[in-house]
Amino acid sequence: GPMVLIDEKNALKSVIFINGLVKKTSFFQNVSHELRTPLTLILPPLDEAVQHRPDDAQMKMASRNARRLLRLVNQLLDLQKLRAGRRKLEIEPIDVAWFLRICSDAFQSACDKKGVTFSMRIDEALETDAGIWIAAEIDALEKIIFNFLSNALKFTPAGGRIEITAKADQDAVRLSVNDTGPGIATSDMKKLFKEFSQLDSTATRDHEGTGLGLALAKSLAHQLNGTVGVNS
Repeated sequence: GPMVLIDEKNALKSVIFINGLVKKTSFFQNVSHELRTPLTLILPPLDEAVQHRPDDAQMKMASRNARRLLRLVNQLLDLQKLRAGRRKLEIEPIDVAWFLRICSDAFQSACDKKGVTFSMRIDEALETDAGIWIAAEIDALEKIIFNFLSNALKFTPAGGRIEITAKADQDAVRLSVNDTGPGIATSDMKKLFKEFSQLDSTATRDHEGTGLGLALAKSLAHQLNGTVGVNS
């Protein structure tokens, strides 16, 4: 009867949709690899030109944006590998307080340059002699934290504050990045952590972005048996 025909059509649509997803993933991976090769060849001569012409603002802009494009391509590749199950994390014990100090030291200069106050607050329970250790991969955890930190820096104006905190939460550790930026509307929260989403879609928006960084952070957190979220 009609129900059987409808079911068959829906099944056919499902097959087409799944095949389309597979093809799209493969397409993104191929394009990303193709983009990365010329970018890695462009960067060395650009860096050399900047060294020889340190006052050339246009050369500096070209170098900065080539690096930005390479970061985006690498994020896209990482995301596709995770989604395809080909990115295997190498889990090891990590001392949370030690890890956050390393991240904070690396991030401090970027905040100083923009005139943003940066601080770190670690729960007393994490500062014991033995410390608190989590099972994670340093590379994955770094990417998550630095994506959160760089996102906070992008939206925090000069004179603002950014704070990274770590708190023991039963059998887990909660890592948070707080900032004094404009915040986001509750209706926009569901758009976060999705690739190619941008909260401000107007042509005159103040900040550029693809959403890839936060989407990658979410995928990596899930691989580490963790979750991501936001409060505003």
